[in-house]
Amino acid sequence: MTDLTPTELHYTWVSIERFGGGFCERLARAWFHGDDRNKARLNQAFEHLITEFGPGSRFYSIES
Repeated sequence: MTDLTPTELHYTWVSIERFGGGFCERLARAWFHGDDRNKARLNQAFEHLITEFGPGSRFYSIES
């Protein structure tokens, strides 16, 4: 998995929530509510989403 900072991961999950559709929206909400262990599990299980919506993608933005 790519090494993203906590801030980059946060904004990646914001992008997933906003642009990924209903299922992704719910995954992102789970990530926001999860503890560090569960966040890591979601990051690993859905690494393809982090790549698709993360830094460098057309979806990624740090503006709220």
